[in-house]
Amino acid sequence: MNPELSVIIPTYKRTGSLKKLLEILFNQQTACIEVIVIDQNPGNYFGDTMDAFLGRAKWIKQEKPNASDARNRGFLASTAPYLLFIDDDLIPEKDFCRQGIDIFIQFKNIDSFSPLVYNDEGQGAAVNYARTKYLTAHPANNEIFSITDTISAAIFFRRDAYFQTGGFDDFLFEFARTAEDRDFFLRMRKKGMTHWFVPLVKVFHDEKIPGGCDLRTEDYWITREKCMKAWALGYRTNKGNGKINAGDFVKLFRSCILNLEVLNSSPKYIARQFYLMKKAINESRSFFNKRSDVYIFRINNGFLV
Repeated sequence: MNPELSVIIPTYKRTGSLKKLLEILFNQQTACIEVIVIDQNPGNYFGDTMDAFLGRAKWIKQEKPNASDARNRGFLASTAPYLLFIDDDLIPEKDFCRQGIDIFIQFKNIDSFSPLVYNDEGQGAAVNYARTKYLTAHPANNEIFSITDTISAAIFFRRDAYFQTGGFDDFLFEFARTAEDRDFFLRMRKKGMTHWFVPLVKVFHDEKIPGGCDLRTEDYWITREKCMKAWALGYRTNKGNGKINAGDFVKLFRSCILNLEVLNSSPKYIARQFYLMKKAINESRSFFNKRSDVYIFRINNGFLV
């Protein structure tokens, strides 16, 4: 039987939560799925702990950790008409996949959506957070909303729609190690594509699970530098020519400096923000220029070609 849904799981330095996720997926009710694991771990990281799943999943080894590249590789290896990208620390309900497929069947004009991803704070807190991103209610169901952007912990797509997006920018993740989902959904909006939030479909995020992509960090200044690098490169790539014009510089300055947190801080703190912004602009120029021909082609034709 041909799969209805391809479930794509990028994984990095998690064992217990990945095993739990795979066990749940292989016991999904009334849904025919294929599971694709993108293993970004060094060497034979799992040893024989995943042997029980190797014959039941497509297992793709990716030598260099890159969340964007992992999602794109998973898509290229998939065969189903519907896709689910899901992180390796999520715990779906027993009929999660079936619910996602049914949304596409019921709502023909929904090409992609994010389910309700909630943590120990509960579903209500997750819904309240999502409301900050709402645009308009779906004409056929006022519990479903279009949203301006989203995180990428769990995303459902129609196959053709994901190809239309062009995929995630693996160059951006290589450069900044963050904000690849922001860039992805910004490009979706520029293409006139609508992304939806469907709280009727739910998945739990266990934030206590260790591991995951340690290319990211919670240290403020390191995170701040990564974000500035991602924003600067984003302004270069969204035009397709690698340039940052005066208007872009003003927007970047406003995002990085003209906010209450920075303006109410010490002169030394503000000076460090200026330094990081200048560094991000210079490094993004050098990074883009080294790859300009390939980058411009991929921006115009998609990262999946």
